[in-house]
Amino acid sequence: MRRLLALLAVCVGAVPLIAATPDQLKADYDLLQKWQYSAPISLAQPVTLTRDTAVFTLTSGTVALAQPTASGRVTGLVFEGTGRFTMTVPDRYELVQLRRFADAPLLTQIDQPITQLVLRVSDDTIDKLFPGAAKAPFSPNGIAEKRENHWLIDLDHDVDARIVTAMANPGGLQWTAGIKTKDYDWLTYNYDSTNAEEIQLFHYDRAYPETWLSLDRAEDRAADGRPGAAVGRQARLDHIDVKADLTKLSLNDRSGETQQRMIHGHYTVTETLTPLADGTVALPLDLYGMAQKLTAKDEKGQPLVVLRDHIGGRTMQRDRRVSDNTLTLLFPEALKSGEAHRVTFDYELETPNYAFGGDWYPMVPGAHDAHTARLELTVGKRNQVRSMGRKESEKETETGTTSVWIVDKPTKMTTFATAERFEEVPLAVKGIPEVVSFGWATGLGTGARIRNSGADVVNALQFYQVMLDDKIGGDKFYVTSITGYHGQAFDGFLHLAESSYEEHPGLSELFRGHETAHEWFGHRVGWKSYRDQWLSESLAEYASMMFVQSMVKDGQSHFNEILDAYDSMVKGNLTSIFSKYMRPWLLEMRQSARKRVGPIGFGYRASTSDYPIGYQVQAYVKGPLVIHMLRSMLYQKTHSDDVFLKILRDYVHDYSGKLASTADFQKVVERDAPGNWSWFFDDWVYGAEIPTVRWSYKVEPDGNQYRLTVTVKRSDVSPDFLLIAPVRVEFEGNKTATIFVPVKSDEPVTMQRQLGEKPRTVVLGADHSLLANIRKE
Repeated sequence: MRRLLALLAVCVGAVPLIAATPDQLKADYDLLQKWQYSAPISLAQPVTLTRDTAVFTLTSGTVALAQPTASGRVTGLVFEGTGRFTMTVPDRYELVQLRRFADAPLLTQIDQPITQLVLRVSDDTIDKLFPGAAKAPFSPNGIAEKRENHWLIDLDHDVDARIVTAMANPGGLQWTAGIKTKDYDWLTYNYDSTNAEEIQLFHYDRAYPETWLSLDRAEDRAADGRPGAAVGRQARLDHIDVKADLTKLSLNDRSGETQQRMIHGHYTVTETLTPLADGTVALPLDLYGMAQKLTAKDEKGQPLVVLRDHIGGRTMQRDRRVSDNTLTLLFPEALKSGEAHRVTFDYELETPNYAFGGDWYPMVPGAHDAHTARLELTVGKRNQVRSMGRKESEKETETGTTSVWIVDKPTKMTTFATAERFEEVPLAVKGIPEVVSFGWATGLGTGARIRNSGADVVNALQFYQVMLDDKIGGDKFYVTSITGYHGQAFDGFLHLAESSYEEHPGLSELFRGHETAHEWFGHRVGWKSYRDQWLSESLAEYASMMFVQSMVKDGQSHFNEILDAYDSMVKGNLTSIFSKYMRPWLLEMRQSARKRVGPIGFGYRASTSDYPIGYQVQAYVKGPLVIHMLRSMLYQKTHSDDVFLKILRDYVHDYSGKLASTADFQKVVERDAPGNWSWFFDDWVYGAEIPTVRWSYKVEPDGNQYRLTVTVKRSDVSPDFLLIAPVRVEFEGNKTATIFVPVKSDEPVTMQRQLGEKPRTVVLGADHSLLANIRKE
């Protein structure tokens, strides 16, 4: 082995390379994908590499260097030997998340001995450490190949494309490191300057990638370490023009209860994209990985080079047709900020009878830009199609029907739905758009079920308009049956699972009401980041619960049953196992698995390898319970729902047409219900704990009055968890009063109150006003 004589500790920034042509960048990409490395070089002295709060120390051992690109840059290093990886965590909420995931309650930072490191960089870090040391012969490196395949296959992370992108664009920076640690096996550190939060730390366990940490880079994050306002994305999507041939249907592949044939669609999509930074050459976009035969060309009709790894060709674990969900466009000239460009994509894509939300056409990663659309959709003679927007024209062709739909109002996602057979029921009610219920359901009475589904949406639209004091707007509102087993809301257009067309009083209205509520919570008011998406789901679900409570026969009974079922799911017990509102697939009875789930306010990152659907539980089940606690507390203080309704209305009015954060929602709460509500959001949104509460009470005569003594003790939570325990005192004649008992530590708290009459009963956390494991002693 060769020995390098002089090594330095470095902390460097991104240095752009001389402009390269798309063909040169593609050649670099092809070269990098071979994962060729030099023979090992012995370290003469320790080496330290620093990137933000992460420090990699290579104490002794060997390094192999990646074959240089055409520009001479070395982008890879494989280390074997003795070293250390440390990473401090400036965000206190992220530190708690790290402790939870690492199962280390006292952890203050990552500090791990390491034996192997695969480092990929876009800057000149490795060149400065090992000048001229990357020499032939180069050959495949097994350690690097395993890490690269892991990143591609398991994390859908094409490091080679990201390295090329960062080298091509001014200010771009990409660091990815696979780190073999003592206690956690392999960790992946990722720094990507195009991400809104540039820094992530991943742990892959039992076929699930857990995101242990996510941080803004130092120059963007707030003083307390929380993410700042900066967004790293490179472009904005303004308009799509779609020509889709949907006439080719599968002979064998069918989906859903109605067994509708899969559609082999051919799509030509012309997009108007506006760069947000000067000098962009490489532009990543998201597109569903099953899209085939993808090509792209610019407004002059010239082909554009596309980087996109064929992941399915690398492993038997994935469908052979699968490619990376991210494609990278390479432009022949650097783009100017604010100067729109049109790019035309051509590809084939197999779908069920609907276009799923988002990435069936290329979209800017990490954003749902409000864009307009024109859709020209051709379906076969046996099919019908309905789309978002207004129908501009329709004509018969030799192969079927071509219709053109115009989406004038900018929207975050565009969709359509088809049906081989169909029923269509228009419902015209004054004060809301005409609701058109369209689709195909199995069995008898299909038309009635299509109508009932539309009628529930009509009722929900009317209910939310009054509740939120906000008109829905628009001329038409489509409700469509899809062969998937879910629902999804678009602007003025709903997908509803065909399985939901069976009528189950309360449950049917809850499902349809949830998707309808997204017209306000999700579309009228969007979310700023994945950390805030819970607001859309939790508020839509709770609004739907209120719809059931108010509009369905025996609504209060249904409402209480929903709360019971959701409480059971969050706590992992079988109390409500026979309730129609129970979702058994969300139930996790292992306490150890539930304890590792992240907070509501961590979005998809709440899920774990033990509990991959943890986020769904947090956003769709626990979130509504937390909203209910807020409502209950306000009701107990004011004996009215007026303040709670004002919060919902003001949130919708203040942020209509905007993206809202959890902090924005908290500001509305604190303005309409004056006070500092940080404890509530810290406990229930940014924290994931569920307390155990033991309590007792006694009532004693005290002259002409009665003395109530309540003792409350909390446990199973961190020291800074502030428990506000609502204790309801019930008297004859349906009179009630509420005492709030603050508990700031694990020590029991005793509170006394003088009462004018003897209470009939005393209850802590009545009607699910407190999410806790309550034990009366």
